[in-house]
Amino acid sequence: MTQEQQPKNLLLPVVLIFALLFALLVFPPLGAMVGVLSPFPLVFIFLQRGKQVAFVLMALIFGVLWFLVGQNQAMLFMAEYAVMALVLGEMIRARFPGDWCIGASSLISGGLSILLLVALLGDQETTVKEFFEKQIRAHFAQSIETFKSVGENKAEVEDMKAFVEKTVGGFASTYPAFVLIGSFISALVNYSLLRIVWGRIYGPGLFSESTFSEWICPENLVWGFIAASAALFLGQGMVADAGLNLFVVMMVIYFVQGMSVVIHFLKARKVPIFLWLVLFILIFAQPLLIGLIAGIGVFDMWVDFRKIRNPLPSEEG
Repeated sequence: MTQEQQPKNLLLPVVLIFALLFALLVFPPLGAMVGVLSPFPLVFIFLQRGKQVAFVLMALIFGVLWFLVGQNQAMLFMAEYAVMALVLGEMIRARFPGDWCIGASSLISGGLSILLLVALLGDQETTVKEFFEKQIRAHFAQSIETFKSVGENKAEVEDMKAFVEKTVGGFASTYPAFVLIGSFISALVNYSLLRIVWGRIYGPGLFSESTFSEWICPENLVWGFIAASAALFLGQGMVADAGLNLFVVMMVIYFVQGMSVVIHFLKARKVPIFLWLVLFILIFAQPLLIGLIAGIGVFDMWVDFRKIRNPLPSEEG
């Protein structure tokens, strides 16, 4: 790489960061979508230029956000994206496996985001659950108004309102799970993108060569699934809420395991990419199929659909 190319390679991630921030400010729906990619340029600079340069850039971004959107939003950005970038970058440099990088960065950034939300709302009269109930009600109110504007049947609109009243409390109770899931998705997307881009430029030296279709969820996590189910169906109050949050997180993990099984068979059968897209659309459009894929992920621990686990020695079998 020439000396002229090095400043350009450093400048490109910086420009990308501020482009993401600009999208977030100018067009919030688009900004929310591309905001998931915010850690990518930070981690790229961390890996390319080192920790010091990354810290300087994060401090600059924090100052810009503080000036434009206020202290609280700047702190939330740092907790959600900057912390994830630091953990992800450090673990990639240490050559940890991909699932460790994704799991640790999403858990730490998601946990800090939850603690920060609790701290920011602690001085207000409303609780965190009440705050999220208001946000969810406002979101559903906008959706209902949209249905009214397009001439939707009044009876169906009333049914939607009744559904919202019944479920809004449950959605608000699971806000920690949704924060963690959002962090997990962001870490997964950024790690995958980093692996592709870094491999194209510098080669795959920093990243594991294992593929997603061969990923196996740690078997000990099944105890978390069992504990979550017991707390959810047998507990009450805070115990049931904690069980619900853990159950949602575990279902997402086992859904990912189930998707790795599905992709393994798609690759093994050499299914055309077009049919992959059709199948993925059907899966994400049908809640029953999502539950089925999660079930495949759970039972894969015992059935081993892909036959890729190491067999026990004959004398131990």
